[in-house]
Amino acid sequence: MLKKRFILIVSAAGALALAGGGAFLAGAMKSANASSAAASAPEQQGPPPAPVEIAKAVETELAPLSEAPGSIVSVRDSLIAATTSGKIEWVADVGAEVNEGDVIARIDPADAKYSRDQAAADVRRLEARADYLENLYKRYVSLGAESGESEASLDSMKTDSEEAKANLDRARASLKQAEINLRRTEVRAPFSGRIVSQSTQIGEFATPGAPIARLVDTRHLEVTAQAQAALLKSVKPGDHITLANGVEKLEAPIRAIVPVGNQVSRTLEIRISLPETSWKIGAAVRVFIPETTPKPVVAGRRDALILRANKVSVFVVGDDMKARRVDVELGAAQGDLIELIGDVKPGDALVVRGGERLRDGQAVKISSGAADNATT
Repeated sequence: MLKKRFILIVSAAGALALAGGGAFLAGAMKSANASSAAASAPEQQGPPPAPVEIAKAVETELAPLSEAPGSIVSVRDSLIAATTSGKIEWVADVGAEVNEGDVIARIDPADAKYSRDQAAADVRRLEARADYLENLYKRYVSLGAESGESEASLDSMKTDSEEAKANLDRARASLKQAEINLRRTEVRAPFSGRIVSQSTQIGEFATPGAPIARLVDTRHLEVTAQAQAALLKSVKPGDHITLANGVEKLEAPIRAIVPVGNQVSRTLEIRISLPETSWKIGAAVRVFIPETTPKPVVAGRRDALILRANKVSVFVVGDDMKARRVDVELGAAQGDLIELIGDVKPGDALVVRGGERLRDGQAVKISSGAADNATT
C-alpha cells in the first residue's frame, strides 16, 4: 500500500514538471514572436501630418493708414418750411416714407382761393377796359379830320389805352401769383425720403418761412470726417478708401475734399460717398486714410500671423508639404491684407488655419475646402 502511494506522488510531480516546462516554452515562443514583429514594424517618422488651410501671399500696393473719426450723414437733409400763410390742416406722420412730389402737409386754402378769385376778377375787368380804350382810339384814328379831335386828344386816348394794357399785365401777374400761393397750400416733398420730425401741428398758423417738417433722404448717404491737412495730400476725389462701422468694413470713393480748414483743429473736411448699405444716418465710423502714396509690397492675410513673445512669424508650406516658419516684420495694412517684410515671396502658401500648434519643419496636409486663393 505504501509502495502504491509513493508511485502516485512521483507521477503527479512529473506531470507538474512537464506542465511547467510547456508553459515556459510557450511563453518563450510568444516573446520571440513579439520581438520579431517589433523588429519588422517600420519606425515612426515624427508626428502625423497636421491638417491646415492655406492662402497665397500676393503682390499688391499698400500704404500705412491713419484713422480718423467720421459720421454718416444724408446727402439731402432739409427742414421744409411753409411758403404761404394759413392754418395747418394736416402734417405727415414722423417716420412716413414719401416720394418726390408727395404732399407732406396741407394749409387751409380758403384765403388763397379768395385771393385767386379776386385776382381773376381784376383781370376780367381790366381786359374789358383795355379792349374798350384800344377800340376807341382806333375808331377816332380811322375817322381822321372828320372826328373833330385834336392830336393832343388822340395822344391822350393812346396813352389811356396803353396804360390799361399795362394794368392788365400787372393783374395777370397777380393772378399767377395767387395761383402759385394756392398750390403752395399743399406742401410737397422736394425729394424722396422720410419724415423724421414735425415742427408744427394741426391747428397752428403757418407763415412763410415757418418750419413744418424735417425730411431726410435715407437712400443717398455719405461719410463726413475731419483729417489733418498733411494726410489729405496723398488722396484725391475719386480714390477709394476703407471705412469701418463696428466690425463691418467697405471700400468707398472720396467725393470731395473741402479746401477750407478749421482754425481750431487745423483739419480739413473729407466727404466719402457710401454705396447701398444698411448703415444708419448718425452712426460713428472709422475712416482709414493712406499716409503716403501706395507702394508695391508682398502681403498676406492677417490670420496667417503667429504672435509669439517678441516676434511675429508665418508658416510657409513648401512643395515637400512641410511647414517652414519664417519670422517677419509687419508694414502697411488694408482690409484683411498686411505687408509681410521677410523671406516671403508672392505665391508662397501661407498657413491661415491650424498654424498655432505647428512646429518648424512639420509635415502638413491641406484640408478640404482650404481657401488657397482667399487673399482679401
